[in-house]
Amino acid sequence: MTMWDIDQPPSGHLDNVVVSPTDILYEFDEPLIFRSTVGLVDMLFNKVLQNQGKSIYLACQTDDRTVDALRSGRLSVAGAFDRKSYWIVALDNDLRIAAYWNKFREEIPKRFFAKPGLGLYHWHGVVPDSLEQSYALLAIKFKGADLTEAGIPLGKLKNLVDKSFATFRKLLTPTQLINTKSSTFDVEVAAPKLSSLVIAVKEPVINMQAVRRIKALDKYSKGDIESAVRTKGEQFAQKLLEIQEVSNNRTLSGAYAEENFAYLDILSDILPDEDGFISSVEFNGLASGGLTTVVFDRDAAGSIRQTLEAVERREITEHGMVNGLITSSQTIRLRSVRGKDVTCVFSKELYEALLADPNFRVKGPISFTGQLTRRKKIDFMTVNSFRTIARTGDLFS
Repeated sequence: MTMWDIDQPPSGHLDNVVVSPTDILYEFDEPLIFRSTVGLVDMLFNKVLQNQGKSIYLACQTDDRTVDALRSGRLSVAGAFDRKSYWIVALDNDLRIAAYWNKFREEIPKRFFAKPGLGLYHWHGVVPDSLEQSYALLAIKFKGADLTEAGIPLGKLKNLVDKSFATFRKLLTPTQLINTKSSTFDVEVAAPKLSSLVIAVKEPVINMQAVRRIKALDKYSKGDIESAVRTKGEQFAQKLLEIQEVSNNRTLSGAYAEENFAYLDILSDILPDEDGFISSVEFNGLASGGLTTVVFDRDAAGSIRQTLEAVERREITEHGMVNGLITSSQTIRLRSVRGKDVTCVFSKELYEALLADPNFRVKGPISFTGQLTRRKKIDFMTVNSFRTIARTGDLFS
């Protein structure tokens, strides 16, 4: 395909058609980004060039949802103009269409497109580049040299999808369902976007038939469980802002990591490696203050992993559900809220005290405090103290 330039013959002329802005989104002496209906087409215009008295605009089809998200800072300018085909439109001083060209994205100079992540106004900060991210319960976006508009190597795509699936399950599985099979709880995702891979969770999928087979879950309705999923997503989005702040301020200390070990451990599994093909990972989610967008690059990921390694020499608290016990070895298998199994060992006296606690039960919630060793498959903890929990809903209290 030939790259567009002003000397190419236009696709047509519409000398009698005037483009009347119906919604000016950004202006400086003149409308720079605006919305207008041309014929039967709802269009978004962005001025990209001035040539021989003509204003040259990049234009594409749009809709209310896109414009509302752009205006409110939920969608970047690049995202609002993310289409497969466009019009390049030359307007005279009276906003009459002097010429237009129909072009595919590959034919349009890259400088005509806004930089990713930039909102309509500077105070919007970093914002998502797609509506899928803007309205997701939780979204993950990967960037890397091998992730392009042309495609993604299949092996790397599988690796990222697998990591995303594991992360979503760790972060969004309701406490009540930690010990249940994967078929009990899933999430529906939007169609993945492959130029910088975006995987966005639209809504939880609860298999109530499977839930009803578990007697302890009889008291929960589908609405209860869906609400718990959304609450977990909001909690994570809020925690992301906090982690970003302490990371940027270089206050990511051992004490902070002890208190937030579960979140940091989950992040460490999906953030960029120093020598990996992913350069950054972006998270989007809905927190109490609205849409949250947080980006971690390799440096931030390295800082989190170093802090976690230091924490292994300290005492941390693990939350989870009791999966089983072996009395002969005074061992408990814990299913952590991090999605990992943990083999927990005790002194004889502490183990006997645990079994004597009236709130202790297999498949019940519990918290253990001690020295944790993170391992590839099953982590290991030497327990110094415990806290039994009467109800599953109190797991994080």
